[in-house]
Amino acid sequence: MGSMTVNPAKFYGNSQAKLDKDTRVKFISGEDAAKLKTTVDETANKSKKEDFTVELSEQSKDLKKKLSSAEKAHKIHSKKFGKLEKPGIYFVSGFDWFGAGSIKGNYNGISDMAEAVDGAKLYSWDQQDELIADIKKRKPNQPIVLVGHSFGGDGIVEVANRLNTIENGFRKIDLMITLDSVGTDNDFIPQNVKKNLNYLAQGPYNFLNDGPNIARNYERTQVENFLRPEEHSELDDATDIQITIMEEIDNVLNGSL
Repeated sequence: MGSMTVNPAKFYGNSQAKLDKDTRVKFISGEDAAKLKTTVDETANKSKKEDFTVELSEQSKDLKKKLSSAEKAHKIHSKKFGKLEKPGIYFVSGFDWFGAGSIKGNYNGISDMAEAVDGAKLYSWDQQDELIADIKKRKPNQPIVLVGHSFGGDGIVEVANRLNTIENGFRKIDLMITLDSVGTDNDFIPQNVKKNLNYLAQGPYNFLNDGPNIARNYERTQVENFLRPEEHSELDDATDIQITIMEEIDNVLNGSL
């Protein structure tokens, strides 16, 4: 037999329907009615909680974790970095071994460029701690440029890696120029470096010559390699390289990089 929806008012008078309703209410009145109301309320509240409980996806949880880390990094960054409103332009010379200075002696090409750029500073390849300390005096929004030759090229890559930590706020480096780096583990450029120009000398000593640089993250870092005919010790004196370095620094300072 099929089910039917019946309106009692059609079979009984209005008074009889009212009587049935009153009887039902009376049947569950008192203590039973209070218990029923409590049960209904608890069921409704449980239903609401179930309806509005949102489970985060794994991707959302991962994003939340990253945002939390980024916020923590920003706080650490603010504490550890200074307030100096000035760009940091740094030239780093190499080790003058076996008399392997530049044409002018003792990598003077690097020092000449440092003198040519207003406000630039010159460091030796073994002054990484001092260089990092000076970078950290500057506000996070100030551009940073690193130019290094030979051991100095190796040194600035290490400086970039040391700055690319949560403790140091993943300090960005806008431009890094490496001139025939000498050392180990300097071919992989960390993602806090925005742009790297890498110049490679062809000779005459194979153990001095660097290999091509590779970005750890090409979405964040632009890397360009240039093979040059100069010898290792002559690279920082090449006029066209010096002009390119000056132009690239101007681009950074003018905000066009």
